[in-house]
Amino acid sequence: MILQTERLLIKEVSLNHAPFYFELFSDPDFIKNINDKNLKSVEETEVFLENTMIPNLCKNGLGFFTVFEKSTHTPIGVASLLKRDQLDALDVGYAFLPKGRGKGYATEATRAVMDYAHTSLQQSKIIAFTMPKNEASKKVLRNLGFTYVGVKRVYENTEDCLFEYEF
Repeated sequence: MILQTERLLIKEVSLNHAPFYFELFSDPDFIKNINDKNLKSVEETEVFLENTMIPNLCKNGLGFFTVFEKSTHTPIGVASLLKRDQLDALDVGYAFLPKGRGKGYATEATRAVMDYAHTSLQQSKIIAFTMPKNEASKKVLRNLGFTYVGVKRVYENTEDCLFEYEF
């Protein structure tokens, strides 16, 4: 699957994206606001992609997608559309390297994934969650028209701010 926006290409994750993902997963803001994958090399990142992210690709049109700047073909972020067992709807997610932040790319990529969920997968509602301290992520969700629902324990050891969007 490839989605396009005015400035972005959104493609399925592949092993050749491992150097980008190693950089993203090593970014201090990613570690602080999402999680620490404890990957120490591009090779470890390849194994992680192969065992974790790539098997989740396009199961029923869902998965992780690498976001590229269209004009330079440079990977700058990741967008996801997933169905998690503990949540009652599909959820969207995103993370960007510093060079991809502050330019509206997260909003643009997430909007494309939301449109895909609605038009291709006939979803009437999607959700998103973020750490309570992640103000930048909450701002993206509000700009996209998500409504804050409250705090929910999505994973065992953390509570997240849950947002929903109804088409």
